[in-house]
Amino acid sequence: PDASQSTTCWACRGLMYMALSAMGQAFGALFVKFAAASGMQCFQILFFRGALMWTSNILVLHSKGSPPSKWWGRGCEHIFWLILRGLFGFLSLACKYWSVIHLYLADAISIRFTVHIFSGIFACMLLGESWLLAEATSAVVGFGGILMIVQPAWLKFLGFPAKVGPEYPIMDVTIAILCPVFNALGYVAIRKLKAIRADTDPFVIINYLGLFLTLASLPLARIVEGPLELPDGFEAWGWLLTLSVTTYISQIFVTWGLQLERAGPATTVTLIGVPATM
Repeated sequence: PDASQSTTCWACRGLMYMALSAMGQAFGALFVKFAAASGMQCFQILFFRGALMWTSNILVLHSKGSPPSKWWGRGCEHIFWLILRGLFGFLSLACKYWSVIHLYLADAISIRFTVHIFSGIFACMLLGESWLLAEATSAVVGFGGILMIVQPAWLKFLGFPAKVGPEYPIMDVTIAILCPVFNALGYVAIRKLKAIRADTDPFVIINYLGLFLTLASLPLARIVEGPLELPDGFEAWGWLLTLSVTTYISQIFVTWGLQLERAGPATTVTLIGVPATM
């Protein structure tokens, strides 16, 4: 009985971490919108957010007494999945920030939060994790409820009631749809890392995300947006710092949560982030 209670406690803790992460992501989406309104662009935000997060994470690893040789994983398979986590995390955030800036917030967020459906499917296919019929049904029904509340503009293409919205460029919509796909693959990578090494340090996983955000955003900012510039003014810096702190804490919670709970039910809990954003 004690072992059973302990297992249940850990499972509940994983879901609680995912819920806290969802709240952080919800506020993070708002802060991205505010940062963009203050004059910052997508990859500019990503670069400075990544640099601040990576620096903070290295300081955390150092404060824990972890030697630098252990910051990058152990073994080829472990390092391979850490790289995939960093890559998919970067692609997901790039798509998320782009869609939040270029689409109505309701549309961007409702599309992004299909991640729980993709997570359940990918975890079942790639990791062999169970995704019970009741869990899958609750995921779909929960998302349907969110659509009824938010009524994103893209629903009108399916013949359902929707709020009046603009005709989005196909590129912006495609990027928004890719966001939950990459996000789900990143979540599956965290679950895989847990299976490879049960003692994987969450901050080592986050370290690769910070690395990719910083190094990959720099050339893309140059190509897409022109020369990278420092944020202009106290308002831009304020939103950037608020975004960085909020999303870093959110990344810690999501990594903890996915190390404790299966991807399907864990990501379904994140639906609370949609009404929180609204």
